[in-house]
Amino acid sequence: MAATQLQPRLLASLGYWVDKDRSGVISDNELQQALSNGYRLSDQFHDILIRKFDRQGRGQIAFDDFIQGCIVLQRLTDIFRRYDTDQDGWIQVSYEQYLSMVFSIV
Repeated sequence: MAATQLQPRLLASLGYWVDKDRSGVISDNELQQALSNGYRLSDQFHDILIRKFDRQGRGQIAFDDFIQGCIVLQRLTDIFRRYDTDQDGWIQVSYEQYLSMVFSIV
């Protein structure tokens, strides 16, 4: 099966898995539950993600915005891991390194 055929099916199944109430949007609770399968993030950070990716201002995220948020979160995590050489969840970077990390995803 070609990748172009698989991708819509994969996205549809992801949407089904994340959008538990079938509302067509991702609520704060659904976001927390989905991200708990790979990230340990605080409630405050989940609120930041909702505010960042909720283009409608309703406290929930459209599915395409959820996908975009996941892509950004994964890219930031990959960059962070490059600097977290001892894998303790902490990094120390200079201001210039920080700017380089940010500009690499913008």
